[in-house]
Amino acid sequence: MKMSKLILPAIIAIIIAIIYFTYFAPSNELGSFNIFTPGSEINQRINVRVVKSQGFERDDKGNIISFFAADKNDIVVRVTAHEPILPEIANAEVIELLGHMHGNSITTSVFKVKE
Repeated sequence: MKMSKLILPAIIAIIIAIIYFTYFAPSNELGSFNIFTPGSEINQRINVRVVKSQGFERDDKGNIISFFAADKNDIVVRVTAHEPILPEIANAEVIELLGHMHGNSITTSVFKVKE
């Protein structure tokens, strides 16, 4: 009888774990800029590839103020930030952005370098 009481909770826990790791777990898979609604101020999370070949725009002090990023469809847009951009971005391959689209550029408030 004790064993049968544990089977249902175990099955539920396994199903929850599968759903989490399938849909909600962080990944390095690139997203698509199509998730952004034109003219919307709603921030979205997206993984993008840093396009190093287009260089980095810097201010007078040498801080990065903008760069270019590509999505899974190889659409390239300029990325600007409200806060100073960390220099690690120059060596990153994939980053996660939280921002919104303005024309052909993304204004981001948060970004994270993906390992």
